[in-house]
Amino acid sequence: MQLINESVIHSFPAETFLKRWPFPWHNFHQFLTAESFKQLCEEFPPLELFKYHENLARGKNQRSHNRYYLAYEKSKYEEEKEGVIHADGLSPLWQQFLHEIETNLAYQNLMKQILGDQKYQRRYAWHMGISSNEVSPHCDNASKIATHIFYFNTSEEWDLSWGGALLVLGDKLTTKQNPDFHDFMTSTPITYLNNYSFLFKNTPNAWHGVKALKSPSGKYRRLFNVIYDME
Repeated sequence: MQLINESVIHSFPAETFLKRWPFPWHNFHQFLTAESFKQLCEEFPPLELFKYHENLARGKNQRSHNRYYLAYEKSKYEEEKEGVIHADGLSPLWQQFLHEIETNLAYQNLMKQILGDQKYQRRYAWHMGISSNEVSPHCDNASKIATHIFYFNTSEEWDLSWGGALLVLGDKLTTKQNPDFHDFMTSTPITYLNNYSFLFKNTPNAWHGVKALKSPSGKYRRLFNVIYDME
């Protein structure tokens, strides 16, 4: 069973993407086939494998991004040994998904359209958010050139009133590098339930964030990041 829905990739609007304001982004619907999305949700890595990050210092006086974090093979937080999973700890379907990300020709061609000949290293990380967790407005480090975020919540187990939408932020009203959400003139929420994935290219204007979650105990905002770092 092929997990990636190549017809969605073939309809990707490359020119529109690269010209999009305030930074290049696209929200795919059904990038994964319906059956593979359902099964990957069911086989999402369990909470006990994650490391909870709380009050980790961020640069430019930005608020911490509290969350459960799980890295693939090696954590970007060098000192951490917990919160790391290896291939043999993943279900066979998750192993296949990572393999397709790395080998699917349609997806490789899509990323080449976006990144050109820029050399990169790919890494993976899973996040789980709980009530009060937020992602304060920020731009990613310049070393991160693109990210593809796969969301693994459905409308059957997650209520939109709990929050969780990534916000594309534009027209910053302050020169501060630790702005709040009200410091932007535009705020575009991204649809994320039921097999959506958000691809964006990092730029100096790629401000984004997620307001504090209001989910009940035992409910988690779940996502998987495919991250493209400069070599």
